Amino acid sequence: MILIVDDEPFDLELMRATLANAGYTAITATNGREALAVYEQHRGQIQLLLSDVAMEPIGGCELARRLTKFDKDLEVIFVSAYAGAQALNYRIPGLSSAAFVQKPFTPEELLAKVREFIQPYRVSGASSGQSES
Repeated sequence: MILIVDDEPFDLELMRATLANAGYTAITATNGREALAVYEQHRGQIQLLLSDVAMEPIGGCELARRLTKFDKDLEVIFVSAYAGAQALNYRIPGLSSAAFVQKPFTPEELLAKVREFIQPYRVSGASSGQSES
């Protein structure tokens, strides 16, 4: 399961639809606080955090830091309109590595990066993606 977090509704829906159409189960949150609550509801099921960097009141880097305290195996991909090095000039204690996708991105670019971490789950060739807010 992938937790997608972005405060831009268009970007959030684009990522959710792209991943769901590719066979991933994706749940969404519109900010860091909501993401913490969603994570708690699905603890132990989330394999990947896909998060925007610049959000209020809890940014993507802080969100990743908090969630990886609970789950050291949680994979993290950041997305941002800022250049990768600039967006991730923070070092996140406890996070050994994180990937980055520059906005704007194509669905293919997003899927390629996600597939580096997890493969989609398919049932009888049908998409098993779902969205929850």
